Amino acid sequence: MIATKEQRIATLGTAAFSVLLMLLLLFVTFINEPNAEEEGILINFGDSEQGMGEVEPRPAVAQNIPTPPPTPTPPAPTPTQTGEEEVINQDFEESAVIEQKKKAEQKKRQEDELKRQQELEQQRIAEEQRRQEEERKRQEELQRQQQQQMEATQNKAKNAFAGRNTNGSNTGEGNTGQPGNQGSLNGDPNSSNRAGGGAGNGINFNLAGRSFGSTPPKPEYNSKAEGKVVVEIRVDRSGTVVSASPGKAGTTTNDPVLREAAKAAALKAKFNSDPNAAEIQVGTITYTFIQQ
Repeated sequence: MIATKEQRIATLGTAAFSVLLMLLLLFVTFINEPNAEEEGILINFGDSEQGMGEVEPRPAVAQNIPTPPPTPTPPAPTPTQTGEEEVINQDFEESAVIEQKKKAEQKKRQEDELKRQQELEQQRIAEEQRRQEEERKRQEELQRQQQQQMEATQNKAKNAFAGRNTNGSNTGEGNTGQPGNQGSLNGDPNSSNRAGGGAGNGINFNLAGRSFGSTPPKPEYNSKAEGKVVVEIRVDRSGTVVSASPGKAGTTTNDPVLREAAKAAALKAKFNSDPNAAEIQVGTITYTFIQQ
């Protein structure tokens, strides 16, 4: 293998340095070699300038006093350990603070939830009390209305016959100017019709020369309303009601239930047969409804 120029220079330099180093060592050795003339006389071993005897005394045995072991010195903490401990302590302190914050937040949430539940309970109790109060007032109003209805019914019963005065004497009723109680024995004492006929029980009719062929049917209804319904009827010679129209003059209620009940009852009514009557005779039936 052919050495490069740099390798040859390095080899020569190394060899030259080695030769110079060897020459320097030889030079130092020759300079420090002691001169025989300057060595002096060898002196006997002793520990004093005075002495006696021919035999060299035996050296005293030194007492071996045990030396207490040195107190171990704890190694000084390295900067790295101190830094790690500080980091650990700091992390621990931060963790403790975070944990305390979490506990405080959890406690606050529990307190807020408890407060909300208490408020809801108070609202529920207040709502229940309000509902009970409304129900109590409703019951009182219902009882009051029932009492008023009862009193009104009693007053109507007391005043069933308008011609009677307070001392029990009969003064009569009518518009003919003659003594007596104008009307029909089968009529309604509350009816204002003087002519025609009546069937009692709050049913009056006005149909000249005709009478009910049978007991007129009563209206069937379920309503708290009351009043009078006048129904215009059209009757043929056989006494059949061929049409009925409620709400004519004299009607005192607009309740549709009462009007419909009066119409249905009028269509079922039957009058006496009269071959000499008009082909279609017009009249009225008045129904007086009392609150149920």
